[in-house]
Amino acid sequence: MIPHACIRFGLAVMRYSALVFVATVLLLPIYWLVLASFRPAADIFATAGTVSVATFLPERLTFEHWREAWSGELPRAVANSLFVALTTVALGVTVNSLAGFAFAVFEFPGKRLLFVLVLATFMMPFESIVIPLYVLVRGLGLTDTYAALILPEVASGLVIFLFRQFFAAVPKELYEAARVDGASWLQIWWRLTLPLSGPTIATASLMLFVHQWDAFFWPLVAAPGPERIVVQVAIARNVTLEVANWGGLFASASTAILLALVPFLLLQRFYLHTIASAAER
Repeated sequence: MIPHACIRFGLAVMRYSALVFVATVLLLPIYWLVLASFRPAADIFATAGTVSVATFLPERLTFEHWREAWSGELPRAVANSLFVALTTVALGVTVNSLAGFAFAVFEFPGKRLLFVLVLATFMMPFESIVIPLYVLVRGLGLTDTYAALILPEVASGLVIFLFRQFFAAVPKELYEAARVDGASWLQIWWRLTLPLSGPTIATASLMLFVHQWDAFFWPLVAAPGPERIVVQVAIARNVTLEVANWGGLFASASTAILLALVPFLLLQRFYLHTIASAAER
């Protein structure tokens, strides 16, 4: 009879082998993309139609594509994207946490309907509101400004939902005790509930940052000028109707992937914890 320990060990080996296989399949395209940014232009697609050692271990490497990318508009695009994303995170955490706190704590007419509308906003394709949003931004005189890139992305229905779920799980006795001690609702939000919501703040920050870092369509419409170019637009400009600079494209895309990977690796455990907790409530 096979011991239970051997069965558990075998199942663990099978589980981790499956995870390694899935991770390898998912990461291979990214590995190829990063590697292609170091290949000479003539070698980028030389082995694309076959699977061999040369496909994943090139014979020649060059930094020319990276030098070309970083001597162009990529540094400005990275700086703009970082500024836009970090500013959106700071404003978004503040606005969305206040909205989530209000939905969790207060009772007011139309609360449920308003919350349903908030939830509907993150189910709606962004492309469906681009035209009215652009008309509004142009009417306010914000076209081709940082405000046009930041303000429409501050409020997030999904982030409001996450904060609302966390604040609703806080015992009502804590709110009542704070009110008896003379604290205002703003003080309760700032001093009591916000310090407790570290994982939710981390998750919200990550979601807002990645959303802005990956933004392409709206920045292309709202801020097409070279001064406000963002990283995704800079990547796309490597390919035109006349010519495709594949080496520059892969170098720019690799930069965007590696920079976006940093906050995700730092905050992923908070992200998983918050999503799982929100689903349980």
